[in-house]
Amino acid sequence: MLLSIQIENYALIRSTNIDFSKGFTSICGETGAGKSILLGALALVLGQRADSEVLLDKEKKCFIEAIFSISAQLKPLFEDNDLDFDLESTFRREILPSGKSRAFINDTPVSLSVMKQIGDCLVDIHSQHNTINLNDKSFQLSILDSHLEDSQLLKDYSEKFRQYTQLSSQIEKLKEQLSEFEKESSYVNFLYEELENAKLKEGEQEELQESVDLMSNSENIKTQIINSLSLFETEDYPSVITNLYEIKNNLSKIENLNKTTKELYSRTESAFIELKDIFSELQTFNDSIVFDAQLLEENSQRLDFIFKLQLKHNVETVVDLLKIKEELSNQINQNSDLEFEINKLREEENILREKLIILAKKIFNSRKKSAEKVEASLLPLFEAMGMKNAVLKIEVAEAEKLNRTAGEVEFLFNANKTIANQFRTLNKVASGGELSRLMLALKAIHLEKDNMPTLIFDEIDSGISGEIASKVALIMKNMAENRQIIAITHLPQIAAKADNQFKVYKSDIGNQTESKITLLSKEERVIEIAKMLSDENPTEAALTNSRELLS
Repeated sequence: MLLSIQIENYALIRSTNIDFSKGFTSICGETGAGKSILLGALALVLGQRADSEVLLDKEKKCFIEAIFSISAQLKPLFEDNDLDFDLESTFRREILPSGKSRAFINDTPVSLSVMKQIGDCLVDIHSQHNTINLNDKSFQLSILDSHLEDSQLLKDYSEKFRQYTQLSSQIEKLKEQLSEFEKESSYVNFLYEELENAKLKEGEQEELQESVDLMSNSENIKTQIINSLSLFETEDYPSVITNLYEIKNNLSKIENLNKTTKELYSRTESAFIELKDIFSELQTFNDSIVFDAQLLEENSQRLDFIFKLQLKHNVETVVDLLKIKEELSNQINQNSDLEFEINKLREEENILREKLIILAKKIFNSRKKSAEKVEASLLPLFEAMGMKNAVLKIEVAEAEKLNRTAGEVEFLFNANKTIANQFRTLNKVASGGELSRLMLALKAIHLEKDNMPTLIFDEIDSGISGEIASKVALIMKNMAENRQIIAITHLPQIAAKADNQFKVYKSDIGNQTESKITLLSKEERVIEIAKMLSDENPTEAALTNSRELLS
């Protein structure tokens, strides 16, 4: 529950500190006195956004601090957000003149989303404008589903529907990818088949180039080799090998006599062996050179074909072409893999769809029972609030196709006995006062299933008066037996039923108007309620009536 709130430099409030009690509290005051400012300040410490326009003094920061008595059930929520848990926790907001805002829970800085997440578990603020929620399907479903016998059905459905939508989204993305691949598939297949039919081999281009270069220059190569061979054996000059052989023999006779002669002999012997090998290889190479015009043409065409492929794919080697061929193959295979993956996910999607259909049917049947309970629970509340002929009919329907809510619901209303069984939607048949009472009744039965510790009504009593107001006040009083109820009201009947009553009023200080709030004593309440019954100068009859209301 809300224990206290301190407000500094907010809107028309310069400084105030308000202590709240459990049970039923009313807040009264003239229109425009600043009652809604209190709610605005409270909303800030519950995570609502704000800007520097809320500052009374634009040169100073705004400071709002609220202290709540918190159930131990919220401890895991605090731990999940790395916050210290205390049974009395402090929520604080600061708005700087620059417009920047800071939020704290138990002196730990937090984001607004975290403050709102925890704040939503502490206070439910309902204003007269929230009666438009009565026509909102989500609100209607929340009322109905809070009375389901098995709430686990909704949790199971919600989780499976989340998985189902993720699967559907994944399938659509894969289908888009497959469609893109299929658009390019004919060209991809053409490129792959072209490279496949080319029968490319690593190192092939170098071998072909070497062969073409050899045959293109074969005549010159053979001429130089023959000239070289002739120098090994010539009639005009002694043979190179023969002479080197003689040198080797001469040095062999002295190799052991000196270190230098030994080294020279060894080098001469190595040169002799190497020269004999060169001579032999020159002869072999010369014999192997055979000019083949047809082979030269074939190899040249093959090289030209490979070069064109390299230009086409903007690469420089056969290795690069082979890599591209592999990538094209993978892309072709990916199409098949995508089709396989899509079919696999569709099978999972179908299984989930069947499970969701079964769950949706169970939820539909459970909601029909819940609707009967809600309808029956509202009847005595309607009668207590002066709508003895009013009936709310809740129509539950199965969704035509799977949706997030597992079905549809519609609230229909009939307030008059004279046109019984003629139910129509709320916005067509209910007056403002009837909507206010209907909302209060729904809140009352909703609280039976809800652990919300504090409920604030901001002029929810709009459109009602007299005896009906007294009955509405009694219902609020009963609601406050198990939780804190705070009602901002203009009705003396409701103010009188409260355990505590605050008054909000304006005061001119210098050249500035400020809002003030004060807790009324018992006698002050008599006077204030008498004013609400008559005018600023209450009559004795009004004072007597006020005492009767408070008794």
